[in-house]
Amino acid sequence: MKNNIYLFSNTILSRRDNSFYLESFPKSEPVHQVDFCEEELSNVILPGQNPEGTGNAKHIPAESVEAFYSFGEIRFNSQFLKCLNLYQVPLHSFNYYGNYLGSFIPANSDGSGEVQLLQFEAYSNQSKRLYIAKAITTTAIKNILAILKTYAYQGADIEEDISKINSILDSARFASSVNELLGFEGLARNIYYSSWKEIFSKDVNFVKRVKRPPDGLINSLISFGNALLYAACLSEIYRTRLNPYIGFIHETGDNKLPLVYDLSEIFKPIIVDKIIFRVINLNMINDDDIKHTNKGFYLKDEARKKFVSEFENRISTVIQHKELNRRVSYRSLIRMECYKIINYLLGKIKDYEPYKSSY
Repeated sequence: MKNNIYLFSNTILSRRDNSFYLESFPKSEPVHQVDFCEEELSNVILPGQNPEGTGNAKHIPAESVEAFYSFGEIRFNSQFLKCLNLYQVPLHSFNYYGNYLGSFIPANSDGSGEVQLLQFEAYSNQSKRLYIAKAITTTAIKNILAILKTYAYQGADIEEDISKINSILDSARFASSVNELLGFEGLARNIYYSSWKEIFSKDVNFVKRVKRPPDGLINSLISFGNALLYAACLSEIYRTRLNPYIGFIHETGDNKLPLVYDLSEIFKPIIVDKIIFRVINLNMINDDDIKHTNKGFYLKDEARKKFVSEFENRISTVIQHKELNRRVSYRSLIRMECYKIINYLLGKIKDYEPYKSSY
């Protein structure tokens, strides 16, 4: 199995034959500018002046890498980009605050114009778009309910919240527009988040979802976890023939990658939220792990590393898939979700049924 590579230190990235060569350089404050060095031996894109490496280097076979996730300053040469392209390895970049910045996505020779035309046609067709959007949204709510029922079984006092969300789910099935559907999804999530105080094993300052910027520990964890999931979804969309710029719930043009946000709705409860419950209830991450700046709260480096480790463990976890009658990882489930959409667009399957957790 290929591995995701997470870069937390400031790193010089280059290529050595068929390997990625990673060398850390001394930490420094980020400089928000870009320098282009044209010399052949230092043909790199640099934020700030070019420092010497520390000599702390690592060789990683290119064929063993699934994707890179960078949380520090990265500096690279054109040979590194060529190697990413040759081995079809995406690179996802996050800023100082842990927010997703963007990705280098290698050229995909397997892209299908037919699928992308069908994808745009489905987006343009009000009935078909609503059908796909409704399938994703109602499944996301079902996965929320699956999480809540697990903790209710363990003794959490959330039966009333479960009942309310069930009622919203019933109403969402009869939504007549995507906007109406989004309203039901928002209501369900508000109730869901309000129930978290019963799931946490200790008092936590969390009342509601606040995004820009996060207003405390839990919202910082949600934002960081969602950003990791967005990058993972983009990696899997890239490896199929879908276009991440054409979604069904989120408007094309209003978001950078609407299909990424669509697919992530299915998996947020069973991947990101489960990790948050674990790191809080086991006291792996607490209020001492966040910093407050004029741009809001953000996680310290050690907390990010802990969360990333849990994230990697979670998406690599293998479960028994009832329909396929075989064991698959959560990462594979995301890619399978892409192929479900493709098969539906191509008419190979009559109904599109997203992955529903069987907690």
